[in-house]
Amino acid sequence: MKHKQIIWDFNGTLLDDVRETLDATNALLARYGKPMLADADAYRRVFGFPVIDYYEKIGLEREKFEIYADEWVAEYNLRAPLAGLYPGCREALAYFRDAGCRQYLLTATEREMLAGQLAPLDIASFFDDIVGQDDTRAHGKLAAAVEWSKKVRLGAALLIGDSLHDAEVAAAIGADCVLLACGHQSRARLEATGCRVLDTVTDLLHAAEKGEL
Repeated sequence: MKHKQIIWDFNGTLLDDVRETLDATNALLARYGKPMLADADAYRRVFGFPVIDYYEKIGLEREKFEIYADEWVAEYNLRAPLAGLYPGCREALAYFRDAGCRQYLLTATEREMLAGQLAPLDIASFFDDIVGQDDTRAHGKLAAAVEWSKKVRLGAALLIGDSLHDAEVAAAIGADCVLLACGHQSRARLEATGCRVLDTVTDLLHAAEKGEL
């Protein structure tokens, strides 16, 4: 394999939580009398980082962001146990491990929240390092990624994610990037980054097995 360091995003890349995220968002919108998002496709067309900008796009006032953020996390946490791994995740993680790659988890999720989500999935042992954030405001992970990358001395690295932000992070830390269209942003938006876009984790695994990664 060309890449010897694999950096995974979590939500929308390994964790299939689009439905739970959408339902939590619509619960928040309904509470404040705002129009709800029609479906996952509508959600994927508008979601992005930092989340404060996304909230404004869907009708939530910036000045109330702290309130909205806390309430959204509460709604999401009610639904989070329903979210599981995408098909092919364990196989992909095992493939990269067996190929001698070092694997890392880099996410915009707050650390304690992340630990709670990882525990029942039983995948933490695949990672050499797990990098979460200090708070639940989902501003992004760019700054944390840059600082972390200096410590691990990235070389032939590949970042696997599902968002424009993942492409931005990959560029900032000097990693190649593959984006998955099964997550939180639409294929059309992902393709605009110029990164390779695949539909699923299973497609990613097949690409790796064919020596394309």
